[in-house]
Amino acid sequence: MKKTAPLLVRDFPALGRKIDGRRMIYLDSACTALKLRSAAQAQKDFLLELGGCGGRRASHLLSSEVEEKYSAARAAAAEFTGAASPEEIIFTGGTTDAVNLFAGAFPFTAQRNEVILSPLEHNSVFLPFHNLALAGKIKLRVIPLKGLKPDLAAYGRMLSKRTALVCVTRASNFFGGVTEEFREMAEMAHAAGAVVFADDAQYAPGHPVLASTAGADALAFSGHKLGAPFGTGVLWVGEKLLARLRPSRTGGGVVREIAFSRGGFRADYLPGYQRFEAGIQNYAGAAGLAAAFGALERLGAETVREHLADLVRYAARGLSGFRRIKVLGVPEDLEKGSLVSFVPVKKAFEPADLNIFLNSRFRDRFFAVRTGRHCADLASLTSGISGTVRLSFFVYTSGKDIDEFLAALDGYLASL
Repeated sequence: MKKTAPLLVRDFPALGRKIDGRRMIYLDSACTALKLRSAAQAQKDFLLELGGCGGRRASHLLSSEVEEKYSAARAAAAEFTGAASPEEIIFTGGTTDAVNLFAGAFPFTAQRNEVILSPLEHNSVFLPFHNLALAGKIKLRVIPLKGLKPDLAAYGRMLSKRTALVCVTRASNFFGGVTEEFREMAEMAHAAGAVVFADDAQYAPGHPVLASTAGADALAFSGHKLGAPFGTGVLWVGEKLLARLRPSRTGGGVVREIAFSRGGFRADYLPGYQRFEAGIQNYAGAAGLAAAFGALERLGAETVREHLADLVRYAARGLSGFRRIKVLGVPEDLEKGSLVSFVPVKKAFEPADLNIFLNSRFRDRFFAVRTGRHCADLASLTSGISGTVRLSFFVYTSGKDIDEFLAALDGYLASL
């Protein structure tokens, strides 16, 4: 197999840093990608050169330029997301923010108030709906796990005329790979009259999102996993569903007017996405997010996908040579994602100890990997796997990074 070279390095300044005199081997991109120089520069330029309010609130020349830049960022988000129109794009602070917004805005009724989650959902999806269930507003159900995948037969039995919403992540941050059953699950939900939401936080960095043809009615992803600034993200909602959502987080900029009505007041909300972007927005972050979209689109989605698949195959093959660990999943499934997770098969091997070893054993380098549940408690609980060691990749990752990790893992296991 060829030794995979990184697609981009120079545009990620953090890779050139030394911390405590040691270079970094970064294998934690599923948590957050390192940040693109171009995205950071776009955010900085916006803050320093513009820094004002958008044109929908003000009418001076600066506000007009801010609004023009913000609208261009929305158009870039729509293109990257595969939305039918920029009007379907709601800018958010990330996937967590998006799910909380969506959960609060969803039009549950007394007849349809059940939410079904896949067992692979991140806590950012589980917890907002869990809180609604605790408040007695919905009934929450979780699909059983079967072979590290959602149990489709059980899911089919769970769907009913009371099912309002089904949430399915398209790429697990715990097991890796992708949810190949997603389209079938979406079709089953739609046949039952339910809405489908996709958490694409782990999917978007390595796949074309294609929102309008994915089978979902709404989806979300985070900018920070794409090399964009923290506190940026996208919630895409199809036009028909968007018209049904009710503003749950309100403030300035979301209404046409507030007027007297029958001794009280009436709020006349703006249409579409404007109802959901309350308050002063992260205009500078949106500019950085648009720059990240541009950088990834210049690389090309197919090139990025091939690069990540090569890395996953290479890592899974290398890890399979160690008898004292077990790689979760099978290579042909894993290569469709961007990470590899493994667990020890001997009690002497503690993931937390490995993490200490990787950060203290070598004078010239350290390894950034992730151990634990990765905020995927549903997957952990339903699988009985208390935690994993996770290697996750992005466009700057190389085969050499994986080689160095494998050598370090060999050294750790030899020390037990």
